[in-house]
Formats: sequence, structure tokens, C-alpha cells
Amino acid sequence: MTPSKIIEVLAKILDYLNKNYTLDEVNSKLIRNKRFDSFTLSTAYSLIFDKVLSKRLNNFYYDNKPGEKFRIFTEEEKNFIGEENLNYIMYLANVGLLDISTLEMILEQLMLFPADKITKNDINWLIYISLIEFNSDILPGSRLLLGSHDTIN
Repeated sequence: MTPSKIIEVLAKILDYLNKNYTLDEVNSKLIRNKRFDSFTLSTAYSLIFDKVLSKRLNNFYYDNKPGEKFRIFTEEEKNFIGEENLNYIMYLANVGLLDISTLEMILEQLMLFPADKITKNDINWLIYISLIEFNSDILPGSRLLLGSHDTIN
């Protein structure tokens, strides 16, 4: 399981949900596709639910800025990151995988990369890291707290 696979399945799940498919329909489509194994699917669903629940808790406790849903890329960003990479980032933002603060964090990090060396895999790693923020409030029972040798009873 690679971060690229996780991000790919997350984008697929959110894309189907945005098209008003139920979770059962999404799950059956992804299982029938056989492109993703059950571990990758369960990890993706876990990340989605952890992120959604933690976001709801943060919205409850902290005042978020509701008007920040729009971002225009500068010419420097377009040239540095590349059109194909920006299209990929915009796709992930449009399906709901990236909020404005995560998008800003990813753009800041990408601007530190060497010019013309940014790959889709680099973007996927940054997104993956943003999904498992260890300094945020991790919900009890989260898969993030499990070690590689832990078992679930």
C-alpha cells in the first residue's frame, strides 16, 4: 500500500460521493473494480471518517472562516508547479479531499521543491501526510494509533 494508492482511492470515494452514490454503492463499485485491495479500502475509509469527525469536532470548538473556499493560483505557482500537477491538485480539491488550509500547506511545501522536479507522487505524499496530522486531535480508536504488529479483537 503506497500513499499514491491511498490518495487515488480517496479521490475515487469522494468523487462517487459527490455524484450522490451511497457508501454501499461506492464500496461495491470499488470492490468489483478489484484495483484496490481490502486493506487499502479500509485504510481510506478510516482516514475519511477520522478526518470528517475531527473536522466536525474542530468546527464545534473553534471558529472557522466559512468564506475561504476560493483560491487563484499565481503565475509563479503555475509555472513552478506545472499545469498537469495543478490540474491534479484542483481535481483533489474539487472532490473534497483538500480544504483551503491543506491546499495552502501543500502549495507552500511544493514551492520548496527543486524547479521542474515535482511529481504526482510528491503531491500524494504531502496530501497523505496532511491526512495523518499527528499534532491534531486524534480520535480514540483511530487506526493511526495502531502499530504494525497490533491486532484488533
